[in-house]
Amino acid sequence: MKETTLSYDERRCLQMWFRQAIAKLELDEVTNVMLREYPIEGDVKATSHHTVQTRKRVSRSRVKSHTA
Repeated sequence: MKETTLSYDERRCLQMWFRQAIAKLELDEVTNVMLREYPIEGDVKATSHHTVQTRKRVSRSRVKSHTA
């Protein structure tokens, strides 16, 4: 196999690709360990889910709507 010299952009692209690949592998490993230590329980997840209620924003205008 013949070795060729890589340009700066090619080296930078390969470095970013390898960093992303390593980060993905690390994320997968951590996810697998977490799932092993803390397994997902289907029933608990379904019953503990709650709906998020939005808070009504307080008007910050200086003019009060109830006074004339």
